Amino acid sequence: MNDDSRKANGSFRSFPNDGSASESHAPLKDVVSTVDGGSVLEMQTGLFNHGRNRALDSGTTEPLPEDVVTLTEHARAMAKQTYRDKYDPAQNVHDAMHETEYRRDIAQREEAEKAERHAAANLRESEIKLARTPEAGPKPRAHPSLVAAFVVAITLTVAPTLHDTIFLTINDDLLNWFGSALSAAFVGAMLTLAILGGRKTRWTWVGVAAGVILGVGLGAVRLAAATGTSEAMVAVGLTIVEIAAVLLLEWLASGLRASETEWLPKHAAQTEAGASRDAAQTELTRRQERVKEKDAVIINKIAFVADRHSRNIHLPELEAVAIKATLDGYNSGIAENIGRLRGVLRRTQ
Repeated sequence: MNDDSRKANGSFRSFPNDGSASESHAPLKDVVSTVDGGSVLEMQTGLFNHGRNRALDSGTTEPLPEDVVTLTEHARAMAKQTYRDKYDPAQNVHDAMHETEYRRDIAQREEAEKAERHAAANLRESEIKLARTPEAGPKPRAHPSLVAAFVVAITLTVAPTLHDTIFLTINDDLLNWFGSALSAAFVGAMLTLAILGGRKTRWTWVGVAAGVILGVGLGAVRLAAATGTSEAMVAVGLTIVEIAAVLLLEWLASGLRASETEWLPKHAAQTEAGASRDAAQTELTRRQERVKEKDAVIINKIAFVADRHSRNIHLPELEAVAIKATLDGYNSGIAENIGRLRGVLRRTQ
């Protein structure tokens, strides 16, 4: 070590250009320890880092008396701040209050655990009830292809009547048939959906009566437009087909109504059982969260007492530990400074 690298107080101004000389060390870097091992270990770690940072910032290669005094006084102050009296509810009012709160939390957790067990039992009963409830299945409905078949059948009987009567004034025959078929399709869809969708028990016959009256009315229109016996027979035949389609549609609707009457209670029971199970699951989740909250509170109170116990060391012993930790850190920083001067690269963690 040459004289140019040393100052009068034993520190140095510059280091070899090894990439680490330009590091800036904040005075309190790593002093606030994140070590999870109790307040005493946190104090030791923080004081070690504080002493090391001071040596690195000053660049000294040998202990400086003023630094040792300052670090020693700081360590004593930290030891006094870390020290705590023994946890004693019988002698300390605050400890007695803490003990009372702890016992109250214990009692509340016991009640919460009982409520959790009751909620779990209710959930099991709800799940068993749901499992025993017969499945209702989908709501009874007419097959779409069958509905379409009735609409087409009624359309085929109504369209010719509309073609020969209402749309007769249209000279374009293609346009005449298009309008007739479209209008007949609307009539067929209205009649089919009205009969299948009717659920009034006392008025189910209204759809059948309306369908029959519609068929008779269209038959009268056909007979009025008929010019011969053959056309009259066709009008009567179409009317019979329409009435038969309406009666067959009502037979299908009556079966659907009977199936739906049986389905509704099953669906209601299944819905009620499912809702009861969901409510029981929600209640159990809420009770479990309550137990977790009380557990966290109790754990914090136990950690507080354990921390008080770990800090209850004779103050001279605690000061000795603190001074040793900060001087060890200071000497570690001096060793690093010497290593830089000698060209030793710093090991990366």
